[in-house]
Amino acid sequence: MKTVVEEEAIKEQPDEATHQPFNRYKQLKMFVRRLGKELLFALIVTCTTYATIINIQNDYDIKGPKPKPFFRANSCVEDFYTGNLKAVLEKATLADVAVVMFYAPWDADSIDSQEAFIEACENNIDEVYFAAINCWQPESICSKVLKGNKVYPMIVAYDYTKVGIYYSGPPNDAAYITRFVDTMKRPVKLLNSKLDLLKVHQQYHNVLVASVDFKITQGWDIYKIVLDAAINHLKADPLQTYVKWCVATWPLSSKEPLIKLLLWNHTLAFNESFVNHETLGKWVIEETRLTTRWVPSIARSRSLILDNSFKSGPTMLLFTPHNPYLNFNPIYSMFQLLSIEYFNCQTVSIPAKYIAKYLIKEIKSFYNERPKYVKQCHEIIMNKYPDKMAGILKKHNATIKVENQDNFDLDTNVEMNYLNKALCKMSKSIFFDHKISYCSNDLDKSSKKIAKINLSNHVSTEQFIEQLKETECYRNLLANKYFRFSKPDEAFIFNTTDALKTACLANKSMTFLALDSNHHYHTAKVFGINLNHYRERTAVVIYDMKSEMVHTLPKSSHVTKDTMTKLLIDFLENRAKRHLRSSADLDINFHLYQGKGKGKETVYIETLNSNTFNDAVFNNTDNVVVYFYTPFCAYCQVVAHVLLSVARLMRNVKDLKFFRFNASNNDLSWHLTVQTYPSIIIFPAKKKAESYVFPYNTELTSNNLSQFILSNLLLETRLQAMVGLCTVWDSSEDYNKQLHYCLRDIKLDCDANISKSLQSYRRGLVYREKNKNVTLTPIFNRLRYLKAFSLILDVTHKLNSKSMQKFTEIYNF
Repeated sequence: MKTVVEEEAIKEQPDEATHQPFNRYKQLKMFVRRLGKELLFALIVTCTTYATIINIQNDYDIKGPKPKPFFRANSCVEDFYTGNLKAVLEKATLADVAVVMFYAPWDADSIDSQEAFIEACENNIDEVYFAAINCWQPESICSKVLKGNKVYPMIVAYDYTKVGIYYSGPPNDAAYITRFVDTMKRPVKLLNSKLDLLKVHQQYHNVLVASVDFKITQGWDIYKIVLDAAINHLKADPLQTYVKWCVATWPLSSKEPLIKLLLWNHTLAFNESFVNHETLGKWVIEETRLTTRWVPSIARSRSLILDNSFKSGPTMLLFTPHNPYLNFNPIYSMFQLLSIEYFNCQTVSIPAKYIAKYLIKEIKSFYNERPKYVKQCHEIIMNKYPDKMAGILKKHNATIKVENQDNFDLDTNVEMNYLNKALCKMSKSIFFDHKISYCSNDLDKSSKKIAKINLSNHVSTEQFIEQLKETECYRNLLANKYFRFSKPDEAFIFNTTDALKTACLANKSMTFLALDSNHHYHTAKVFGINLNHYRERTAVVIYDMKSEMVHTLPKSSHVTKDTMTKLLIDFLENRAKRHLRSSADLDINFHLYQGKGKGKETVYIETLNSNTFNDAVFNNTDNVVVYFYTPFCAYCQVVAHVLLSVARLMRNVKDLKFFRFNASNNDLSWHLTVQTYPSIIIFPAKKKAESYVFPYNTELTSNNLSQFILSNLLLETRLQAMVGLCTVWDSSEDYNKQLHYCLRDIKLDCDANISKSLQSYRRGLVYREKNKNVTLTPIFNRLRYLKAFSLILDVTHKLNSKSMQKFTEIYNF
């Protein structure tokens, strides 16, 4: 039986049957709410993921900017700015010689080379096809085919074989490009007689000549080998400056070799059993001997040549403008003449004698007869082609750019085969209907024949010769526009041949290198040569790495064979003076500070160079403090501030001068050269030989530097400098107190020196009784100065302009 309490508790409990639907509804509601949250979260994640995928896909699908023409519309260069490589190759197949520039529209070097490429096109518009292609444009054929790291701009010439020959010269110089194209058009010279061979040998010094009989098949095969080797050799010698490739048509004797290389002093025969263009080209490169050579403008090749030359021994460098429009350079020919005489000193060579006579004759003819020839060409072109003449007159000389140096870094010793391989692979697929391919190995004779052009282009022999003469005239007018060589004064021409023969018996090794002033301006600056200050921007330097000596031809001297010979003789006989680099620093080191007046005052520290150093430092009246620094020294900037602070405090000392010297651009004699930067040296007045260097193991502060300077000054100057140092307190709160202490210390020092001078004066009186030649005037003058200085100190309570003027007046007295 249940108790009353239990019954009441049972009554208070809810009825499960009654509340069961309500509980199920509540649970369902909670489930739906939880499911809704999860679905919402899943939806958000899905949307975010989808958006991310879309964005990533869009990033991959982003194409480059719409291509625009790179070359102006009216230029003769056909611009394939969309990167359609197939169209370029199709056009190139129809031309005997095609020149293509692979560029990137954003590349600075490509932009800089535009006008030069157009000018080269205008110079060869009748014979050569010029095109340019945007090889950077994304998704273009050129960008897909030519993968890998590309150097822009790439200028490639295609001949009848359609194998690309890379132009390795400066891309921003139309004269160099034009000369390269001319050698591509006629890489082999035809010789009809031995007299022709003699003339070519005199001009080029290194000549490969192959005897060819065009009446037989073997003769055409040899000609083909020589032609291919000559074209391939343009990769290393784009202007054909060193080796001239020729074929001779006269019959040979049984003893004469079929192929031979004529050097400046002897002749070599090609005796290998197997010959093709690769073995022939390799043999020519290995056997070629040069007395002089032009250094290429390519940074990597230039550095390699100069470094090897400097390590091998003394090097004579000729900086002169190279005019590629001309086959003859008078300054370089004088340089060649000197080198031949030097190397031909001990052993007499008959070819060298003939070459020397030819050079002397051509140099005289160049200066005397060329002006007349240019005048005749001017009249011919003006009458027959007035539009060309107008183009020459208005043509801006953009081909000579001095400041834009060394911007085309391409190693000519490494053949970039990837371009030819890519073109070969592509041409097999897109030129299956053509009788031509861009492959170099798997071509038969029929596939190498160039496509026939309209027969109306064929001209007679007389017309062809006339066109050649007119082209030569036009080139000479362009050469005159590019650069003119003026005749040197006769005062700088004298006979030095016999003296050179005596001097070169010393058997010192010497390398002769020539550098184009237009493209090696900064190389000359390394040797302290500013070519703008030299006549015709031509200078001669002898550099000896072993002794670290540089010798130069004076600016006032004209560069002739004789003046260069005299410089060489002086070097061989150890009479040449060392050249000191001297570069005026345009920056002025100054210190601007707030003076006691309303305005601001400025302290300047003048910059010395090699030319002004001796006059400024080595005089007996001034105490000179020189601060040696380099722009690359970070600590030098801190030292410069300390030096400026001390110079400001001592600015009123008349006989104390502060200078700075930039050692990175200037040279001094060996006994004045410092080894550590920064360095501070004081040269006391009347005791220049007793110069002192601020100790390197002492902290360089204003106080230490001031004490170092004071310790090396004479008494009178030192007191003046000490008064100047007291001005350091003029901006302090307790100015009067600190100034009082500072002047008091100077007063004590002055009184002590008066006491010492009086003792010296008394001793001098005793010595003078024994020797009347003893003079006491210097001691008496010092006492008089110290007395006046001490009296001024007694009445000085402020260091203003008036009080400082009083100290200066007694110092001058």
